[in-house]
Amino acid sequence: MIYISIYAIIGVLVMAKGPIYLPDSYTFVDMAFNHSPAYCIFLKIFTSTFGAYFELPVVITQYLIIAFGIHFFVKTLKRLFHIHKVGILIIQLICLAPCVYVHNLGSAILSEALTYPIFLVIFALTLRMFVEENLKYLYKISILLFVLILTRGQFLALIAALILIVSYIIFKKKSFVNQFYFLAILIVIPILTSFTERVYNKIVFGHFENNAMNYVHFIASPFYIANESDINLFTNKDEKVYFNLIYSSLKEAKLTRNQNISIGQDDYLFYQYNFPEICNRRIYDLGLDYYEAKGLNFIEQNIALNTLCSKMIGPLIKQNFMTWLKVFSKNLTNSFGSSKQMLFFFVLLFYGLFNLIKSNKNIYKFIIIATLFMLANNTLIALVIHSIKRYIFYFDWVIFATFIILLNEIFKNQKLSES
Repeated sequence: MIYISIYAIIGVLVMAKGPIYLPDSYTFVDMAFNHSPAYCIFLKIFTSTFGAYFELPVVITQYLIIAFGIHFFVKTLKRLFHIHKVGILIIQLICLAPCVYVHNLGSAILSEALTYPIFLVIFALTLRMFVEENLKYLYKISILLFVLILTRGQFLALIAALILIVSYIIFKKKSFVNQFYFLAILIVIPILTSFTERVYNKIVFGHFENNAMNYVHFIASPFYIANESDINLFTNKDEKVYFNLIYSSLKEAKLTRNQNISIGQDDYLFYQYNFPEICNRRIYDLGLDYYEAKGLNFIEQNIALNTLCSKMIGPLIKQNFMTWLKVFSKNLTNSFGSSKQMLFFFVLLFYGLFNLIKSNKNIYKFIIIATLFMLANNTLIALVIHSIKRYIFYFDWVIFATFIILLNEIFKNQKLSES
């Protein structure tokens, strides 16, 4: 009863805040190009049904989905680990915190309102699959993962972790011939999501293309660390003109790495703080202006710019590889919180792997899934964009849940030894 009361109390707080609009919210409502098909369609259902009064139904529905996701996740942990009710209560509160604190998930008109609960359900199903060594769970996981990736592309990273887990189960059961198709399902998911995104863009915008911001984001750090002489890497006219356009703008605004390390600023923290100015205001906006001058419409500008950036990333990274690797490493470290916290999670991962070899206990499987998912997500984020909280908060509960489960195991073992 207390668990239901907590959901109700948090729900009242979410309703009291009402809908919260952030810069991305309006583009989702308008179904703008380069935005997640799943969340745009989700909002379109409400705007079509309720018209100008869609906001409250959206907030209510989002919170109900979040509550269901958390309940499913917590219920799974309780069933598998027989956690004391106080421990369950703490995990529930920690998982609900993003609804009313910092992210305001329940109220915010953002895709995270859907990705958070879907991720928690996928984690719970993956844990069940790993514990029971039953690959049939992968059917449900794949469907949810398909929707999750169409809502936020960063979760493509989970496929790598799932392939490792599924491969382990197949290897342990010595059933590769009979169950290799489960690996094929995971490999096909990116192809299906890419095709679906293209179909969506064809129906809504008339272009059979994927969203065109991936390489625009990816090239931000290579441009940030670039040197003026790097223009000689390019022979194509558009590439040379675009490089000079962006580098000159960054240099004029004192937004290059070289300018900031010369005055003693931390190169990554400066990059993170100024990412919108580097990527959005220059790499993206100036790129669109460049192609607008060539007579392209807005969507054609996006597609052409993304294609151009995709061709320039490789040479820029190769030319300044060690510097790029340093910034990437700092970005990855920041995604975990600090170097000590990153070390802690790596130690936790190896602790889980080492003990899984000796013992088949559920706790080690939980640790492995949590740290693998976290490492996969954070690595992809660090490669493509800056590691701000919006992209990594999905794992805020990991340390607390791990600690509670470990304590629970210790207390259970003590009771067994005493009896």
